[in-house]
Amino acid sequence: EHLHGMQGVRGSNPLSSTTYKMKFAYLKKLFLETKELFTSQIFIALISLLQVSYVVKELGPEKYGVITLFITFISLFFRGLHSKNSDVALLALKKQDKNMSVVNFKIKAFIFISCLAFTVVGLPQVETSYSVPVTEFGDPDLQGVWTDQSMTPLERPDSLGLKSTYTPQEIRDLEQARQAATERAQEPLRADRSPPPIGGTITQQSDVNFNGLVTSFVPVLGEYLTSRIVQPDDGRLPYLEENPQDIFALRANSGFTRFDGPENRPANERCLGVPGQLPLIVQLPLDGPWRNMQIVQNENYVMIYGEYHTSPRIVRLNSQHLEPAFPKFFGDSIGFWDGNTLVVHTTSFRPEQSNRRLRSSERLEVIERYTPVSDSEIVLEFEITDPKIYSEVIKSRITLQRMASGQRLYESGCHEGNYSLPSILAGARRQEIELRLTR
Repeated sequence: EHLHGMQGVRGSNPLSSTTYKMKFAYLKKLFLETKELFTSQIFIALISLLQVSYVVKELGPEKYGVITLFITFISLFFRGLHSKNSDVALLALKKQDKNMSVVNFKIKAFIFISCLAFTVVGLPQVETSYSVPVTEFGDPDLQGVWTDQSMTPLERPDSLGLKSTYTPQEIRDLEQARQAATERAQEPLRADRSPPPIGGTITQQSDVNFNGLVTSFVPVLGEYLTSRIVQPDDGRLPYLEENPQDIFALRANSGFTRFDGPENRPANERCLGVPGQLPLIVQLPLDGPWRNMQIVQNENYVMIYGEYHTSPRIVRLNSQHLEPAFPKFFGDSIGFWDGNTLVVHTTSFRPEQSNRRLRSSERLEVIERYTPVSDSEIVLEFEITDPKIYSEVIKSRITLQRMASGQRLYESGCHEGNYSLPSILAGARRQEIELRLTR
């Protein structure tokens, strides 16, 4: 097209062999005159890669390619299209041919696109070469004891808006503040401290001090998330109503109070669940057994064992959900392998598993994805759906770290016949008696 354009109207007067030779000689001369531009642009692309490498090292590997491409694009645009040496060479050639203005633009565009393509080919990619070990059955081997040791909250603080990640400096500041708070909590209580105010709430602060707080953030795929929730964009739970209508809200609407009977108390208080509907789906700020799990596999099943409240889940591989379905704690789980990822679909939860951190109903469904990214890390993703409680699907993401060699899980001490529950109910009955006596 370029040669025809220099001859005249496109498609008219086919070029003779003599004309082709003349044009070839012309282009050869053009290339020799502009070879400095080719060399300089390739050099610029390499320099741009070196310039960006230090910057993106602080931002995570998954952003490396995008940022490199962006900076190289800007670099090529301003340096390449305004290269003084190339403009001088092309200007000299323009005097020899009236069509040089067209050549000028097309040659520059060709060189720009060529250098940009060279840069894209050379972009560092997200690490995908990890060779996942397999079991004797040929499935990815996820077995071991794992822990979630990140202080990332489930929901993003309102003050952060749509800010989805922290900078390294922000992470250092937050971790230092949490460490200072932990050290203050571990100091001995003053013997001369004042008693709680009359009518005030007596907390379990001594238990909190004993457990300690998690004091570090763990990146997920190289990013320090401001919340475990990555969808919706604001990192918040998208409740349909300000007061979500779970089973406890429905009972309250019918006139029951939280202390009328054991069925109105949260399942976790009755040693019947974890801090959430599944292990690690929500998290406490404290360090403790609720952060740990063990994975055991065979050919047809995967057991996911949560340390807290001794909560084993048996995932049936390549199976169907039980019919007729019936609600049970931790739901009914089936799974399959999607490449190196274990996908688990769970439904038929008991509505009593709803809790103040993550409300739910009998229509709750959860999809988990366990993807090993190294020998010591698994990326665990949750996809949460409950059309009675939430206006859209919720997605969250955490990193599981393999626990150190020699560490193991132990039986959780939340025992049967929990005496705290009858004490709570007895206290409520006592308050009711005192109220009647004062009337």
